[in-house]
Amino acid sequence: MIGPASPPRVSVITVTYRSVGELPACLESLERQQVPLELFLVDNASPDATPELVRAEAARHENVHAILNRENRGLAFANNQPLGRLRGEYVLILNPDTALRDGALAGLVRYLETHPGVVAVGPKNVYEDGTPHSSYHKSWTVGHVILWRLVPYALVRRLHDRNARYRETEVRFVSGACLLMRREAFERIGGYDPQYFLTVEDACDLCIRASRAGGRVVYYPAVEVMHLCGRSSAGVSFLVTWESLRGAVYHFHKHHGVLAGLLVTAIFLLNHLVRSLLVLIATPLRPRLFPRIGRYAELSWKLVAESPMLKRNHHTFA
Repeated sequence: MIGPASPPRVSVITVTYRSVGELPACLESLERQQVPLELFLVDNASPDATPELVRAEAARHENVHAILNRENRGLAFANNQPLGRLRGEYVLILNPDTALRDGALAGLVRYLETHPGVVAVGPKNVYEDGTPHSSYHKSWTVGHVILWRLVPYALVRRLHDRNARYRETEVRFVSGACLLMRREAFERIGGYDPQYFLTVEDACDLCIRASRAGGRVVYYPAVEVMHLCGRSSAGVSFLVTWESLRGAVYHFHKHHGVLAGLLVTAIFLLNHLVRSLLVLIATPLRPRLFPRIGRYAELSWKLVAESPMLKRNHHTFA
């Protein structure tokens, strides 16, 4: 049995994609939680053995429910699929590459119980060696987009981990790898905006709308989870890159207006131009870099031809 055999207090939603390697550790961590729960495993058309693993877990446990999609419609859409079936007082969004420490779920539930003005809470995310890493953001500006999308990721991560202050605080949003929200609020705002496919802004948007619906979002470092950082996205790097760019443009257009969306688009286009020029300069010495120009050109074309600013239905999730 995943969790105690009682009416669920927490409804857990875990979306899988190529997660056969990390999902067992996630499920094992849920088994150790002393909180009655139900688990919805939503597989986004994984091409590996993940659907079979999800189906087997649902067959073994009466409080585990499998949803097997025939196509990948994105993380936000999949997180919404259990809407209407959730029975818990709280909803836990939990990525398959994340494992809860013993007592973590009880700690998050207790925090919401004792803080009625808080609508969502997120724990401290740590690496396998226990070192903390990015678990929240107090703001999300164009500057953050430049830093996290254009500067080498390993450098930004190192700087963030070194300078972040891991103390309890009210934030703009917490990591989408593990966040606990009141079910009433999650359902009232309609869950995630499905226009986000695979990007950090999906959790940002969710927390912004939850706050507007009445409540604070808090980072609570007394609870820890181990987050392995997006292993299921390995092997689909172009999709991940495109959706992160598209998601950023869509987000700033939605929350800050047309000029902000155009500014973010222009920044990405300029970045692709500069990178293409650098590749041209380096090609005589490193010819294998040349195909990257095609990738930058394709990303630039998609930003113009398939601009998320052309979407007409984002106001539905305002």
